[in-house]
Amino acid sequence: MSALIQFIEFARNGSGAGRLSILFRGLVTQASLPVVWGRLDTGRDAWVTKANLVAAPPRWEKRSSFWFHRASSLVKTAFLSAVITGAGCLFPTVSVSDVVLVEEGRARAAIQVAPEVMAPDQGELDEFTISVAMQPEPQRRRLRESVNDLALCLEKMSGAKVPIITDASAKPAESVVPIYIGAKAAEVFGEVGKSYPFKQAFRVVISRKAIGLFGESDLATSYAIYELLDRLGCRWFMPSDMGEVIPSMKTIALKAMDFRSAPSTLYRGHGYLDDAYRRRNRHGGLYLASGDALETYITPEQRKAHPEWRATVDGKPQEIRLKWSNPVVADAIAEAILASKATHPNPTVSISPCDGLGFDNSPEDKALDAGDWDEASGEVSITDRLLAFVNPIVKRVNAKYPDLRFGLLSYANYLRPPVREKPDPHIVPHLAPITYSRAHPMDDDRVPGNKELRYAIEGWAKIRPEMAYWFYAWFLAEPVAPNPMLTKWGHDVPYVLEKGNCQFWQPETNANFDTSMHALYLGCRLAFNSKLKPADVFREINEKFYGNAAREMTAYWEYIDHVWVDINEYSGCGFGHLRRWTPEKLKGARQLLNKAVAAAQTDQEKFRIGLAHDSLQLFEAFMKLRCDQAEGRFEGLAQDAEAWHARVKVLVEKYKPQFAFTFMPYGAGRILSDEYFAWFYEPTYKDATRLAKEFQILTPKPLRQFRWIQDPEKQGEAAGYAKPDFDDGAWKTTDVCVETWSTLGLHNYFKSVWYRTKVAIPAAPAGKRVWLWLANTDGSAKVFVNGKHIPYVMETRDKDGKSVSETKPESSGYCTPFSFDITSAVKPGAENQISLLCTRAALNELGTGGLLGPVTVYRESDTRDKK
Repeated sequence: MSALIQFIEFARNGSGAGRLSILFRGLVTQASLPVVWGRLDTGRDAWVTKANLVAAPPRWEKRSSFWFHRASSLVKTAFLSAVITGAGCLFPTVSVSDVVLVEEGRARAAIQVAPEVMAPDQGELDEFTISVAMQPEPQRRRLRESVNDLALCLEKMSGAKVPIITDASAKPAESVVPIYIGAKAAEVFGEVGKSYPFKQAFRVVISRKAIGLFGESDLATSYAIYELLDRLGCRWFMPSDMGEVIPSMKTIALKAMDFRSAPSTLYRGHGYLDDAYRRRNRHGGLYLASGDALETYITPEQRKAHPEWRATVDGKPQEIRLKWSNPVVADAIAEAILASKATHPNPTVSISPCDGLGFDNSPEDKALDAGDWDEASGEVSITDRLLAFVNPIVKRVNAKYPDLRFGLLSYANYLRPPVREKPDPHIVPHLAPITYSRAHPMDDDRVPGNKELRYAIEGWAKIRPEMAYWFYAWFLAEPVAPNPMLTKWGHDVPYVLEKGNCQFWQPETNANFDTSMHALYLGCRLAFNSKLKPADVFREINEKFYGNAAREMTAYWEYIDHVWVDINEYSGCGFGHLRRWTPEKLKGARQLLNKAVAAAQTDQEKFRIGLAHDSLQLFEAFMKLRCDQAEGRFEGLAQDAEAWHARVKVLVEKYKPQFAFTFMPYGAGRILSDEYFAWFYEPTYKDATRLAKEFQILTPKPLRQFRWIQDPEKQGEAAGYAKPDFDDGAWKTTDVCVETWSTLGLHNYFKSVWYRTKVAIPAAPAGKRVWLWLANTDGSAKVFVNGKHIPYVMETRDKDGKSVSETKPESSGYCTPFSFDITSAVKPGAENQISLLCTRAALNELGTGGLLGPVTVYRESDTRDKK
């Protein structure tokens, strides 16, 4: 009744127009209505006074009173209607044709299932079988747990315990509706009446006499169970009970129906999940083997006995890669696959090359190429070469195993479809667009490579009726930034399912429900039912998952999504984050999330929003490190980096059941975000702190603003680009801490760029050495100071641990700080010209290249010399 009184108070107090939310907590009795009417009538006079109409002409007062009388009369009528409607929501009107499972908290149904389905685990599973979930015992176990879930969910909904009966001779009471599972349902209702590859079709029958949940297999019967629970409103948005949403209803009634269906794809699944989440979101089907494999079929003994089988790069034999122009190598791989198939009867086999580039560039292998240029990798596509090699392998193996499918990654410089070779019909391409934007949707043609990516997808689809698509469910090499991928996956998932003939939903995912739950859940839903609308799925997540804070969390996630999509920053890793995630953008995200924290009411809502809060807080700490490095606040970087590592570990433990913060629960239990931080960012933070503590920094603000120009043919040195008096006034400018090569229009540029700037160096005591420090680079850097070339001296250690110096004309590396001794060229107490020739020769991350961070000049301290 309190909510109704609040409604009346709203009118009586003369509040302005607003959104009313009336929640009926109980029956409204007839005795309470006079109170309601009285408050409505009192509200009329109060409203006239509040509106300041008493001072208005009498006709306005009379008209206002008249219209309020009319309005209050309408409200009374609407109120009665609302009471009836609201009561109907709490106490559903049950039609005589409805099938009632629970009535007023009392079970009127019983689950009947064969005893063998509910038996304990039988034997050990074959871990060497790729599609182990397709085997009988794993399917039975899944069905058993699905039946348990059905009973559990019905109890959570209504409080009623719906029994599970395994006695085949037991007959339910006349007032009890039997819910038949599997084979018993087929006995009662007949065949499934629908077929789908790998026995995945299912049927749901609801009738007055019984309910039937069954399918072509135990796996499909499990799908039928969750179809029923799905229709009742049960959802599992992330692993653990904290991801579960079960509606509450004392009476559970179902409309009669006979529904036959099947998944939209042959397989659905992604990594770093628990079995319960996979089962409840109907993962499963035929897994496509497509991991790194091709080179592994050749043993070390074979490589040693046949050195001619090895690929050669620039005339040097390779340890891993094979010579695809040698047909004997293909025969050996076919033999190895046949031998393996006899031991482990997998329905799919991978023939994908191992990760990375560095393929044979001998004349005989390059002759297999078709000359199709791959813009993203900056070289000729090798797809035709690869197919020319693997087609004979597939043909030979399929002669003995005609139903075997072969997964082949379409990846890196073999992503584009072939232009000459036709893939064997048993080959299923698994597109893995690692070199394309993970933040922007494919239909955004501002984005470098999007047209080429659509060409690849639709090109493969024209020649293959089945494909897999390796969606990347986290930002490349920087997985802690909140990123729901609403726009990206909202467009791309339906696109690849339809235009790309995607039949195997096998994305590359992470344990990152803290940052990307919306995308992860959307992928599951659409892969099972491609007819769903992404906007509806996202709305359902926000409303059901966040409850009282749904509006605020919707605003937060949409804000985050817009920051990713609207900013024209297309690089990978975190080197473009200072352009996208400005302090103002981060402040806006924090303000929105704080509103959501305040709106949360239940413990469950507080936990769920707390996960988003902790995620944003971790990212804020990450961005503080990026800002401090860019602004020259070096001294605390190493300590803050250690604190960041510690914070990640705390969050991993706190949210381990939710599979968050990139913890990999299998194998060594790695934390991917922690590792990436150590690889890509921490070396610079540690080195910057070393400079601040042990040396005298001569540039209070690091050098960030440079003039730049492309030099694809490396003619700049001869043209005088390094000379102090060279006029670079026509060159463009860039802030190297904010703008990557991608932002500069050089996303797929694999050549050279010159940078120039001037810096005043204060006078220094005689004999003090001076260095130029580059925070981060992608590729090589050749340094000139006042026109003089400064070689790079690389300090290493020999096998005995002794220091060894090696002098090179330039530094070369990725995400590694470099120091150049510029003592011989610098002019203390004067302005100095710094010129850098930076070359990006290979693909590391998307669109990066050249300088990735600030440049600093430092010298030996006054207190003691430092080498």
